[in-house]
Amino acid sequence: MLLVGFHRYVLENFNGETLEGVNEREVEKEFDGASEVRAVIEGPFVSMRGHAERFGMPSPPKRLIATGGASVNHSILGIAACVFGCEVYTVERPDSASLGAALRAAHGWLCHNEGSFVPFKCLYEKKVENTSLKSKLVATPDTHLVPKYGLMAKKRLEIENRLVEKLGRL
Repeated sequence: MLLVGFHRYVLENFNGETLEGVNEREVEKEFDGASEVRAVIEGPFVSMRGHAERFGMPSPPKRLIATGGASVNHSILGIAACVFGCEVYTVERPDSASLGAALRAAHGWLCHNEGSFVPFKCLYEKKVENTSLKSKLVATPDTHLVPKYGLMAKKRLEIENRLVEKLGRL
């Protein structure tokens, strides 16, 4: 099952090994409660993976750092680890989302001052152990699920592209 915006799809003949022979069928009604919740959690991660790969992010990335309120939910973080195929870390601060935004701003300022791109890691490399950037491992991927989510990300992008062609851009 895939949730694509307001559109819900069932993947028929999906065995997790290949997309060959897989057909998607849009369904009008909501999924059952458990499937709907799972789709709401998985959908954004599958979308993020597909779009990140399309724009050149390495797959799998070296790691994810989860911030904000959901970063305390180990079930959600486990799904993120499986979708992206990498370890997920959290920082040991309750306001870590604002910290991440501040770091992104500092990185932009540093690149501007240098007049060219500076790797993001220069902000934290060899500096994190005694700071608020210290992170801890909270989730590892189930290597059996990672390739299945990769196929789902590819199929989701195909569906999304067809929806954009059909409905236009808003």
